[in-house]
Amino acid sequence: MEDPARTRRRLWGVVAAFGVLALLPLVKLVGVQFADASTLAAEGLQQRQRTESIPAPRGSILDRNGSELAISVPRTTVAVNKVLLGRAGISDDAMLREFGTRLAQMLDVDPSGVVDALVEADADARWVRVVRYADVDVARKAARSLAEQDMDGVLLLDPTSERVHPGGESGVRVIGTVGPDGPGPRAAVEARYDDVLKGVPGEQVVERGAQGETITGGDRVVTAPRPGSDVQVTLDRTLQYETEQILAKGSENARAAGGIAIVGRPSTGELLAVAGVERNEKSGAVELSSRPLAFSDAYQAGSVFKLVTTAAAYEAGVIDDHSTFSVGPRIKVYDREFSDNEAHAVETMNVDQIVAHSSNVGTIQIAQRLGAEKLHAALVDFGFGRVSALDLPAESAGLLPDVDKWTPPDTAAASIGSFQSTTVLQLWSAFNVIANQGIYVPPRLVQGTIGADGRLDPAPAAPTRRVVSASTAARVSRALQAVVQVGTGKQWSLPGYPVAAKTGTGRMPSPDKVDAKDAYVWPDGTYHHVTTFAGYLPADRPQVSITVMLFDTAQGLTGSTSAGPVFSDLSRLAIRELSIAPTTTDAGSADGAGPVRSAPAGSTAAATDRALLPGRNGGGSTSSRSPSTTIAPSGRTSRPGSGQQR
Repeated sequence: MEDPARTRRRLWGVVAAFGVLALLPLVKLVGVQFADASTLAAEGLQQRQRTESIPAPRGSILDRNGSELAISVPRTTVAVNKVLLGRAGISDDAMLREFGTRLAQMLDVDPSGVVDALVEADADARWVRVVRYADVDVARKAARSLAEQDMDGVLLLDPTSERVHPGGESGVRVIGTVGPDGPGPRAAVEARYDDVLKGVPGEQVVERGAQGETITGGDRVVTAPRPGSDVQVTLDRTLQYETEQILAKGSENARAAGGIAIVGRPSTGELLAVAGVERNEKSGAVELSSRPLAFSDAYQAGSVFKLVTTAAAYEAGVIDDHSTFSVGPRIKVYDREFSDNEAHAVETMNVDQIVAHSSNVGTIQIAQRLGAEKLHAALVDFGFGRVSALDLPAESAGLLPDVDKWTPPDTAAASIGSFQSTTVLQLWSAFNVIANQGIYVPPRLVQGTIGADGRLDPAPAAPTRRVVSASTAARVSRALQAVVQVGTGKQWSLPGYPVAAKTGTGRMPSPDKVDAKDAYVWPDGTYHHVTTFAGYLPADRPQVSITVMLFDTAQGLTGSTSAGPVFSDLSRLAIRELSIAPTTTDAGSADGAGPVRSAPAGSTAAATDRALLPGRNGGGSTSSRSPSTTIAPSGRTSRPGSGQQR
């Protein structure tokens, strides 16, 4: 039998062991409370805290006068934690709709988007974005209000910014747009100068709960973001808006599918206004285009190219001031026939008359003296077939086939502008060569950048180059003035402001091949046209150059009758806005002599208010087709027909 004393000792030992085991949690608890409290608190805080990026304020885009074209406004993206919302008793559709409506009122936004996002999201969705751009103060107030209603952490607020255009949509396609993920690949200035505009992001420490919700008041900035620099462009916001309005009115008047206009300074290459409009296929209304048409789209522009043919021939010495040609109504080049717009007897014409009356036959005879190689070289020198110094993401090079692929009929077609294709930007720059006495001045859209110190750092100017001699330019300018004095554009002369210009009417290749022999016949059985009026003024001291192109105009209209009114109204606008003084002689007359007789800009009715066709402001249409917005893709070309390119 075991000794009782020994049994008691063993029992007490067991009790002591269990006592020690029972005290261990208490000892651990005491240690946690007193010895390790600060360490564990720090670890917990570290688990809740996250370092997040603070977006840098994007720099503004300013017009030439400092007016804002694009600015970034601080905003907050708001998301809702649907799991926490369910724990608060808001889970069925009716309650979600009620909560969404109330939240939208708190955020001062349209409730439909908020309600739809909440109802359509999965029940276990941790975060449902309900507002992309909310006012910062309003969103914070909403979060505090919900926290006071035992729904702390239901909202997630993330800093962001919204790109705003104070002038509305005016000029937006020229400077580009910025979305949540930055500028798109064709966003013009926004994309080209993205590295300058976007700045350097900062950092902040934010406290998040177990569900990732923001803990109110738990954020602190570690590194402040550095704002991006501003970019100042050459556009004039007022001139841009007025140009868009005039272009839209002129396009509507001509029943065109759309139109493009550029107004700028020839001596500096500065683009003061670049506009593009297109007809909405659903509503039929003429609206600002969604694309930078002046840069991105190329067209066979017709007779405006005769400027290059004439300049190249003068420069090569194959024609001079005394050159004349026997010009008939048509000319055959191998198997293809080209004709003038109107039938006429064979007549002797000098170069100025050929240009003034836009004779295809006479121009082709000049090109035959010049030759394909020299004509092609001149087209390249004038800036065709390659992108400009702007180097914008959306810019097209147009289409200028290699000269070794040209046939004699191709050379004839190229001389009258129905073989190659061009952007309106290239065409505007080419006319500036003559305005600048033979020197090519690259187009310019950005003046420079403005940093934190407020000083303008000018953008480097692209190099200029001489294309033709000053004497050649003077001869071509004389011919261009004859266009407005006695030729195809004579109805658009401006008293006191001599104009040098050229009209053009080209055919648009059909989007679908319906005629095996003629790629210009459209499915409706007709030809569709591009009409152009390009030039500069005053011709004796050019201050402004303007190029207008309308595409898919109503049947029967030409460059003079459809694009001419827009050119005329833009000329008067530029005279007024740029304070251009009249010339000292009435160079609008045939002899260029006599006193100034100028009408104040805007003193007469707008040319684009005049009805061009029956059916405008009441009456029947001369065209059975509806205006179409289908255009030949950039770079597409076909062999020309025999019609006039005026």
